[in-house]
Amino acid sequence: MAKHVTGMTQFGLAAAALAAIAVPAARIAAQAPATAVAATDKADPARIAKGREIFTNWGCTGCHSLADADSHGDVGPHLDGGNLTETYIVSRVTNGQGAMPAFGGQLTEQEIADLGYYIAHVAKKAS
Repeated sequence: MAKHVTGMTQFGLAAAALAAIAVPAARIAAQAPATAVAATDKADPARIAKGREIFTNWGCTGCHSLADADSHGDVGPHLDGGNLTETYIVSRVTNGQGAMPAFGGQLTEQEIADLGYYIAHVAKKAS
C-alpha cells in the first residue's frame, strides 16, 4: 500500500517527478562505473526480497524497466543491460540527478542500501 507524502502517494510523487523529464538511458549508462556485481557473488535472499519490495512499493516500476520486477517503465533508464554498481545506485537513489528525484529524505539509509543491493544483483548485465 502506498504511503502518503504531503497529500500525494509515493507513487504519484515519484511518477510526477520523473515524468517531467525523460533521461536517455544511454546517457545514464555511460556515466555509470564499469564494474558491477560479479555473477559468482551469492546474493542474500532476504535483502533481495526487501529490495524488490521497495522497488515495487515505491513506484520504481512506473519509470524503470527491470525484468526481475516485471516492470516496463520507460521514463527513466532501463536497469537491465548495464553495469550499475551498488554504490552508483545508492548515490542516485539518495541524491537524485536530472529527472531522478532524491529519496534520501524519504527512505532510510538501509532501505536505499537494500534497493541498491537488489538492483545490482538482479539486473541482467551487459555482455
